[in-house]
This record gives sequence, structure tokens and C-alpha cells, in this order.
Amino acid sequence: MKIFLDMVGCRLNQSEIERMALDFLARGEEVVSNPSEADLIVVNTCCVTAKACADSRKTIRHYQRETNAEVVATGCYVSAFEGQAFELVGESRLFPNESKDALPSLITGINLPRDSFVVSGKPELGPRSRTRGFLKVQDGCNNYCTYCLTRVARGKSRSIPADEVIQQAQQAETSGIKEIVLTGVQIGSWGKDFAKEARIADLVNALLRRTSIPRVRISSIEPWDIDEALLDCFSNPRLCPHLHIPLQSGSEAVLQRMARPFSAESFRLLMLKIQEKLPGLMISTDLITGFPGETEALFEETRAFVQEMDFSGGHVFKFSPMVGTVAARMDERVPERVSHARSQELRRILQEKTRRKQTAKIGAAVEVLWEHGRENRYSGFTRDYFRIQTTSSLNLSNVIGTARVTGITRGGILLADAPQAPEPDEND
Repeated sequence: MKIFLDMVGCRLNQSEIERMALDFLARGEEVVSNPSEADLIVVNTCCVTAKACADSRKTIRHYQRETNAEVVATGCYVSAFEGQAFELVGESRLFPNESKDALPSLITGINLPRDSFVVSGKPELGPRSRTRGFLKVQDGCNNYCTYCLTRVARGKSRSIPADEVIQQAQQAETSGIKEIVLTGVQIGSWGKDFAKEARIADLVNALLRRTSIPRVRISSIEPWDIDEALLDCFSNPRLCPHLHIPLQSGSEAVLQRMARPFSAESFRLLMLKIQEKLPGLMISTDLITGFPGETEALFEETRAFVQEMDFSGGHVFKFSPMVGTVAARMDERVPERVSHARSQELRRILQEKTRRKQTAKIGAAVEVLWEHGRENRYSGFTRDYFRIQTTSSLNLSNVIGTARVTGITRGGILLADAPQAPEPDEND
């Protein structure tokens, strides 16, 4: 059977389809990079925003309309809105999150223990292919943010044991992966559900100690999960100097309505601590505008707070009421045009901050992991998570090298001169 895998949403969903591809390959199935070749298409859906739900439905309908393959759906949209998903694909083609890990077994009828096979090489996932490896370390969430359905869709926080995570990282290393990205719904909660409680810093240190992967990166992590032990991990140069820390709002009143378990002041103190301890670490964030009850004065608090913080970039989302959340039932709705204008203002501020960070790099040599290229044009990421582009006649795919920054595109991407041929690998 030929199988095509696609996803909507976050890095966690990316990690899951990469793992699913390996599971299908281990069962003797073929994973294809073109949906037109597939007998079966699996869509890993998302419900983090109303747009993500709409994109999930659109993606499913696209494959139903444009291919002859059987289309099955899994993921958060399926779990949170099972009735809607049923109307799209039918009951037999629905796999909620609780059955996602078993999907390859259920489809093929072949049961295999997860640690009983090794697949060499990284599966080709077409437009979803990544040079970097996304490694799921945790699932679920214990928070009660009033705007979010993740707890409904994925359940309570569950940690993947360290030995299993490390085994997957070692397999990724064997397959030639140069960077792994630790992903999860709330990765900072890793280890807190174990009988002998552990911390995310323990997992990071174990990965750095028991693997030789050149780069380890931490994905989004909540501010209350960042402690001294985690910051100490950045003394190892293999841990990429970047953290994505969601703020959502700089207003105390809005944070309370969101049920976020921290204050703007505690976030400020955390930023100051990081700047003092790790001055070269880049910090990006998430923000929501137009949350119910966000008056002009409260938005001004957020605007001023974001202006004050030393962010390197971030994402801004307009509030979208999700059926089933507390926020969807709140009064004092903010008009769409107002929410849009506020989101544009915060994006402008973040873009200015990004530009200043990027401008400071012009003329400097930076380490880059180059990803796939087309027509001699390559893009990749610096260690501190700035996208960068170059032109080269060399094959730079999955190559870590040094490049000199020469400028910035209008779209906010670093430009680099043509890299020199990499030094021969002693292991080659």
C-alpha cells in the first residue's frame, strides 16, 4: 500500500507524522511524497484556532476531491469535533488522538512493538519533509486556559519515558539528522507525571550526554516551566540558544480572564533573569489580540509591555471563539476590525525587534543548518533561529556550515554569501 501523510498545525503534528511514516515503513508499506500516487492519505488535524479547524476540513476535502485515495483523519480536530469530522470521512476513517499511535497497526493489521525495529534514512514526506527531526517528548496539557481546546483534544499531560526519547534521538542520529527539535503540547511539564518526578532539564541533559547530534532545540515552552536547571543546560553549545515563550497578553486583567497561571510582572522578571544569565539567547513569543474584555486601555498595556521586552520575533493571533471553551461564552466581544488593527500593531513592533536583531548580524559569520534547496538556492536556520538564504552550486542539503551574513530580504530573511565546500567528515 502506498501512503501519503499530511498535517495541519504545529511541530507536534509534524513530529507525529514523521513517526507515523516510520511505523508504516516498518510494516512494509510505502510512504510516498506525492498524494496522486497514494492509495491511502492520512491527515493529522488541528483545532488550536477556528482557522486551523477550517484548514483541517479544507485539507481533507481537497484530497477527497483531487485524488482517488482513501482519506482518513486523525488529530485534535477529530477529537474535539468528532461529529463534524464524521460527516467528512465517516466513522471507519476517523482516528481520534487516543488511537493515533495505533493507527498504522489498525490500518495494516500488523502489530509491532515500537522498539522492535530500526528504519534507516528519514522518510520523504513531500512538502512536509524537514531536514530537522521533530521529536515528541510529551502529550496533553494540565492547564485550563479559557480560549483553548487542547486539554479536551489531547487529555492530561503524559510524558514519554527518557529512554524511549533517547532511543528515538539515537535512531534519528543514525539516519543522518543534524538537529532534533523537542516537541509536545506542554513540554515543560515533562517528567512531572512520573512516580519519581523529573524535569525537562533532566531530559535535555540526558539527550546531550547520550547522543552526539550536533544540534538540540527546544520548541515552545511556558514561562512557568523555565527554571534555573533548564537555563544551565544552555552552557552546552549543542543546545540551540533560542526559546519560544508564549506571553499571550501583557495585561494583568486579560491574563486573568485567559486563566494563564502567571502575571506580566513574573514574565518581566523571567526575561530579566534570562538576559542576565544568557545574554545571547533569542526569545520569541505568542500574542493574542481582541480577547473578550480587552479594552483600548488594556491593549495599550500589552503594546507597551511588548515594546519593553527584548523579543527576537513572534506570532500574533486574533482571538477566535472556539465552541466548547469558556472564552467563547464571554461577553464584551472586541469587533473584528479592532482586533485586526491591534494585531497589525503588535506584528509591526515584533518585526522591528526582529529587524534590529538581524541587522546586528550583517557582516558576521554564523553557523547554519541548510535544508532542501531548489535551483541552487538554499535556506536554513541559524543556531538562534533566524531563517537564512544563500545561492550555491554545492549540495548543501542537511549540511551544517558557516556563512557570512550579507543582508536582509524585504520579507525579513537573512542573506548569506555562497558557502565554501564543507570540510571532509572524518567518518566518511
